[in-house]
Amino acid sequence: MDTLTAITTRRSIRNYLDEELDISLIQELLRYALYAPSAHNEQAWKYYIISKKEDRVFLSEVMEFWKMLPNAWWAVLACFDKDKVRSIEFVPQDMWASIQSFLLAAHDKWIGSVWLGLYPHEVEMKKISEHFKLPENVAPFAIISLGRKNWELPDKLLKDEWKIEVL
Repeated sequence: MDTLTAITTRRSIRNYLDEELDISLIQELLRYALYAPSAHNEQAWKYYIISKKEDRVFLSEVMEFWKMLPNAWWAVLACFDKDKVRSIEFVPQDMWASIQSFLLAAHDKWIGSVWLGLYPHEVEMKKISEHFKLPENVAPFAIISLGRKNWELPDKLLKDEWKIEVL
């Protein structure tokens, strides 16, 4: 799949087929996330693959809109290393660039995914840190739910051209 097709056809997928995904494929896709740009080249991201269903069930109860997680084959916990961060204000941009690279790579392999926002919800971040016993310098940022797509791309274009203006 070419880059522009990937960008225009990727969607947030919350329904998955009951087909196993090999962990080596998830590891391969996460390597693409590491190629994203970051402010000051900090590359403060750290990814954890959530393999146990009981952990995905726990996560589904942390935030209201994470109910699809028990049905996903995998979840990925995207974090950042506070010790590597020089400018905290750039963490959201850096993390989303990395996560978007991962989402596009997953789409290229016909894997459905949806990013689930977490940062800056401190109470929920703390629950997740405690549950997974994350090191103190590692802060949870987002969750990505993954599985084989149970969905076909509609013909309708989702984005409106009027959102682009020349000044």
